[in-house]
Amino acid sequence: MMTEFNPKERTLARENVLKILYQHDLNEYSLTEIIKTFVEKRNFDKEYFTNIIKLFELNIESIDDFIEKNSDISLITIPCIDRSILRLAVCELRYRDDVPEKVVLNESINIAKKYSSTESYKFINKILDQLLVKIKKNDQK
Repeated sequence: MMTEFNPKERTLARENVLKILYQHDLNEYSLTEIIKTFVEKRNFDKEYFTNIIKLFELNIESIDDFIEKNSDISLITIPCIDRSILRLAVCELRYRDDVPEKVVLNESINIAKKYSSTESYKFINKILDQLLVKIKKNDQK
């Protein structure tokens, strides 16, 4: 049975994960260290937050690998914030079957509009579209 969740708290959980991934990418502190000093006064879906961080930590190489093999980008060449947005989206798309693809896409685009450069959301959308095709193919195996 799925527990009831508040969409606003889930969105905030995603944004908080993004902030953690971004910091981790910038300064290479461990996720655990960053989370220890992370402060969020608003209510957010802590269970989802913790689960996504754990999934990311366990699958970081495979997430990066998947992005690079199935799109026309090299992660090292794109802005840190966009890299974090893509990693978060792929983590959800590949390891959280309970979250509809459309939700992940919409949330990623909204997060890009809020946290990245003006045109970034179009780029995120394009790359996620490329990746989704591959994810769907993998599901049919």
